[in-house]
Amino acid sequence: MKKLIVIILEVFITVLLAGCSGKLSDKYVTVNEYKEIEVERVEPEKTTEEDVDKVVARMMKGYTAEHDLPEDTEITDEIVQETLSHKSKTVEQYREELRKQIASAKEKAARAELENAVWEKVIDQSEVKKYPEGRIEEVLENLKTQYEVYASEAGMEYEEYLKALNMSEADLKKAAEASTKQELIANVIALKHALKPNDEDFQTALGEYAKEYKFANAELLLKAVPEDEMRLLVTRDNVKSWLADQCTQTEAKGE
Repeated sequence: MKKLIVIILEVFITVLLAGCSGKLSDKYVTVNEYKEIEVERVEPEKTTEEDVDKVVARMMKGYTAEHDLPEDTEITDEIVQETLSHKSKTVEQYREELRKQIASAKEKAARAELENAVWEKVIDQSEVKKYPEGRIEEVLENLKTQYEVYASEAGMEYEEYLKALNMSEADLKKAAEASTKQELIANVIALKHALKPNDEDFQTALGEYAKEYKFANAELLLKAVPEDEMRLLVTRDNVKSWLADQCTQTEAKGE
């Protein structure tokens, strides 16, 4: 009950501080502009036959190596059915399957580019008043742990790994501050526009993240990343998507 009252109070304060202007504010951050952000129009690249040819060539390279065949072995209906596809029966059907996959990937890339462009502008238009006590240190510790894992996987010491990346502890501190700023911005917008995921939406998002990052299931993902951190990530992505839907896309200068 106490937690519910705190959440309701947070929403009330956020709405109150927002007033009638385009600003949003709470005790941590002020978002000066976030509605109808103008960005250059982003269109997905066209899918060409050359795109399909490249994927077919890459798949055939793996196939010929695995079966000890000449590199110039041409794709056939039999190869498609045997190894390359669970759906297609012919080479042409397989090429069409690849064409759709490539087009989908390009659409997702264009959407991500749009969301990031809008999000960067919102970040630039926002000011942090203060950081929640201990949050910077918590995020910094998570980053260090992450890079220690990367270093171990690369067979290197942590300090050696950072040096190889041309990074310093100061760079990690800046990254922690930037990450926390994004959390604060996403939170104030999410509270205003009801963008925090409910349990059903959160579970759906977990499944998508697990698939994207090659986890067998959501449970294994949550063993690697705490649930609270995942909820922050899902909230941020919800906000980014919502902002992109609200933005105004303009033609690139010179067109």
